[in-house]
Amino acid sequence: MPRPGEKLLDLPSANTKAKMMKTRLLFPGLILLALSCTTEEACEEDTISELVAVFKTEKEGTVADTALSALSIYGIREGQPTWLLYDSVTRSEIFLPLDPHHDYSRFVFQAGEQTDTLILQHRTEIYLISFSCGFGNLFTLEDIQYEAGWFVKDSILNPVVNTSLEEIDSHIWLYF
Repeated sequence: MPRPGEKLLDLPSANTKAKMMKTRLLFPGLILLALSCTTEEACEEDTISELVAVFKTEKEGTVADTALSALSIYGIREGQPTWLLYDSVTRSEIFLPLDPHHDYSRFVFQAGEQTDTLILQHRTEIYLISFSCGFGNLFTLEDIQYEAGWFVKDSILNPVVNTSLEEIDSHIWLYF
């Protein structure tokens, strides 16, 4: 019994205790539920399809690798500004991103005073890489054209261009 002038301690009722217990259990339960719905799986695969072109020369029937020095390559896409892919580099092979929005991709090659435009005709299909990575583009090369005569000839070695480069050494050879 309280003495005169003393306050009674406010003890929680059974109803209040039950509400507090539900809140304590509900909050960690919601956190566990949220964590169980998120995936830890990250995309470890490449999602960009790039064509691999190797530079070659041919003299008297003998084909040899060659490197072009001071090479600059520009990508051209309709409705977008021209973008620089390689700037004054010496390369014997290059990686070219193909245009998924058109049935062709265009690139301007420049080395010193020489320039040429490479036009790659292709078909585009979309395929599922994986659930964590999403979709990728699969290109099938159909034809290669060039305008200024710097390129002498070409060879399509592997017409299928996808996101996997592990077993592909090159897709095309460009002869100078």
